[in-house]
Amino acid sequence: LFFPRHIFMQTMQHMPSISMLLLQQLVLITVFGGTAIVHPVVLADDVTEPAIVMVSGMGERNGAINTTKMDVKTTTTMPEPREDECVHHGSGVASVISPYNVSTTIERVLDVVRNAGFTVFARVNHAQLAHDANLFLLPNEVVMFGSPAGGTPFMQDSALMGIDLPLKAHAHEDTDGVVHLSWNEPSYMTTRHGVSADDAMESRTTRMTVMLEQLMNEAVKGE
Repeated sequence: LFFPRHIFMQTMQHMPSISMLLLQQLVLITVFGGTAIVHPVVLADDVTEPAIVMVSGMGERNGAINTTKMDVKTTTTMPEPREDECVHHGSGVASVISPYNVSTTIERVLDVVRNAGFTVFARVNHAQLAHDANLFLLPNEVVMFGSPAGGTPFMQDSALMGIDLPLKAHAHEDTDGVVHLSWNEPSYMTTRHGVSADDAMESRTTRMTVMLEQLMNEAVKGE
């Protein structure tokens, strides 16, 4: 909070209307000369816009503060990723947004990986399993697929790669109804398990990275 504490407290005491503004949508105030720019944090459904409060006559002796509030048509909403934009989460997981529901997304993943010559080893419907256990889970499925010819060299280098292989594609619906298709990033897996960083293994890792991103983008591509 970059507003002087005594001015903040005087405002709360002497200007109830401004106090309501502070309580509803104010966390950060930045002061430039006589202008306090209000940066909102939305705490209620009907509070959506920031405001500028013009402050003058900030006398400490009598606590008098004259204020004028002006609405400003700006937005603080961060842009959503595009459906074809790969998001790297920094935890070894990459994702794209799918325009399809979870079941259809997984079916499309199965189609593209089979067409690319991969073997599908398993499909797990976590939401259905939760339902069978009398629990609720938003749509959530994972498939495991791969190629022994492609995966074995990684496990020859580090047997622990077998924890993350076969490859996995995971689709889930979030609380906003958005479907995300996610997969483990090969570079994360090889670093995690100490796979050799020689040219041959790095080349394999790069090819796997490009291949996975292409397959997952193909699966969520619009008709």
